[in-house]
Amino acid sequence: MMDRRRSRIIYILALMLLLSGGTVAQRFSAFDETEKIYRVFADRIVIYLMKGLVSEHYLPLGKNGRLPELSLVAYILGGTQESLSYKWKTVGRLYAEGTVRKILILHRPGITEYSPALGRNLTNDEWAIGKLKEKGVAVENVEFVPVPPAPFDTFAEARVISTLARSRQVKRLVLVSSTHHTKRVWLSFSYFNVDNAFEFYTYGSEERAGIFELLMENLKLQMYRFIVLPLDRLRGHFRG
Repeated sequence: MMDRRRSRIIYILALMLLLSGGTVAQRFSAFDETEKIYRVFADRIVIYLMKGLVSEHYLPLGKNGRLPELSLVAYILGGTQESLSYKWKTVGRLYAEGTVRKILILHRPGITEYSPALGRNLTNDEWAIGKLKEKGVAVENVEFVPVPPAPFDTFAEARVISTLARSRQVKRLVLVSSTHHTKRVWLSFSYFNVDNAFEFYTYGSEERAGIFELLMENLKLQMYRFIVLPLDRLRGHFRG
């Protein structure tokens, strides 16, 4: 009799655990569904915001399926260390393919991570050289270009690099930036290359950006279009 009662109690407890487990599972399932809906919604927002920010222009292939045999120069636009790490990867691939031969990099004063081998912190330029060497880029093909500090960095870089490309009679210039910055890069370099002194192409890195960063980039792009470029054009008019 006792064994039967014990069996019933165990059966009831097992049934209660099963039912409560099902309830918990349903709650987790509902949470998972909400999470999936949020991810889908966020992805769609990212895609929508990216549409107006991307302006990638790749080098055209010749009739033989190869790139034209012209002296090509690449410029890597500045950014944070994390952002630059993605750009090193992109330019390293272009260098390995023979797409670019000379690489220009924004000179950045200051120091970065500690080097046990040197017993000191690396300068930003030393760090950049080391990362490019890891990607197979020869040191002698890298040149650092100083750009005076300015409120709108991409605009300042475009001014300096366009002047440099024109003075060196560069035929084709490859610009490597974050993919969501390529529209602003294209806009800035187009402004300084109105005479078509050189051809330029934009390549985006694999860096990903969140919704807030994309919203800020959309705002920056509008500022370039309606404030930065018109004001510089107006200043040029008065100087002329």
